Amino acid sequence: MKPESKVTIAIPTYNRSELLKASLESALAQDYLDYQVLVLDNASEDDTEAVVRSFADSRITYVRHETNIGMFRNWQLAVKINSSPYLNILSDDDILLPDFIRESVLALDNHPHTGFSVAQAGFIDIYNVRVDITDPEVSDNLPAGLINGLEFIHQIVDGQKWILRSSAVMFRAYALAAVGTFDIPHSKYMLDLNLYLRIAAQFDIFFIAQELAQVRFHLEQDSQVTFHSSGGTGSLAVVAERTDAIAYLLQSPRAEDASYRQWLAERLLHISMRRSEFTSDLIPRLNLSWSERLEIAMQEIASVIPAGKRLILVDENQWGSEILPEFDALPFVEHQGQYWGAPLNDEIAIQELERMRQAGASFMVIAWPAFWWLDYYSGLRNYLSSNFCCVLDNSRLVVFDLRL
Repeated sequence: MKPESKVTIAIPTYNRSELLKASLESALAQDYLDYQVLVLDNASEDDTEAVVRSFADSRITYVRHETNIGMFRNWQLAVKINSSPYLNILSDDDILLPDFIRESVLALDNHPHTGFSVAQAGFIDIYNVRVDITDPEVSDNLPAGLINGLEFIHQIVDGQKWILRSSAVMFRAYALAAVGTFDIPHSKYMLDLNLYLRIAAQFDIFFIAQELAQVRFHLEQDSQVTFHSSGGTGSLAVVAERTDAIAYLLQSPRAEDASYRQWLAERLLHISMRRSEFTSDLIPRLNLSWSERLEIAMQEIASVIPAGKRLILVDENQWGSEILPEFDALPFVEHQGQYWGAPLNDEIAIQELERMRQAGASFMVIAWPAFWWLDYYSGLRNYLSSNFCCVLDNSRLVVFDLRL
């Protein structure tokens, strides 16, 4: 490795010597001088080493692992051993166009608060023939220019389907050091998305409105075949990442606005519903109807709460207290026994909880339609967890015993 190089192009690879050759050729054909190429060979069993050494180029550093450490750790290693201010991680089957480094460096140099830049990417097949990839579920109409990182996250939460092709990204090493390397992903084929979100929570992003990379579509490309195949977990992974995105926004200055927190709560509820839909598609035999799920929940409540006890029911008024005739059930928040809507904030929620507890409520039952409360009203959740015993916690119910 050459620590004085401004840019490192890292290429994690495994058993793709033919495709790797084309990727290396594109990396070495850049119209920029101050860079190096790092090849991380994950114990390939083909002629990968011979292909790399055939270039005999001093800009290449070749690292071969004695055993396969997995794709995830190989990508992590690219970040950990990088010695340059800027880092690109090029998939071993993708191509960089000659001006990729120059345009990416220009974007990062001119905008010092950017965590990374990302360019447009075209698509080619195994024969280097350009292909048109159209998917009604995916929009690649990326924005152009500088975008505030929190605004990027906001747009993702709002449903924008921006796909950032990892080979077209140039990271600022300082930003990676600030947020950490690739984290355990919700899907092994989305190990980059969570990193983009974490960087965006602290830095801006620059979108280059120019095609500077080409993504190769082929049968061995697991990220495409598995992610989009029927029964794949791609949709669930997207839902999970959007849930994380909401968490980042809740920790940002934007969340100081009560109306914005309410909007986030609504988006979280929508995402939770979508997650249920995707899960139902993936595991149809576990797809209980509303009435079946409700019947099980009633049995579970009866198993942990003695009959006749007064309980607080948090259900978004979707069950109704009459569904529990053997208990003295009150909605939350309530006024004269009627559901009065969600509390304005954590302080009011805790005040109402204590008022109802002093009036004789012995348990609080949080039903699945209101599970988003546990994220949105984090103060209430922490208050419950710190002061009372949770006697039931599953995919249908969370029940707290309010008796001290």
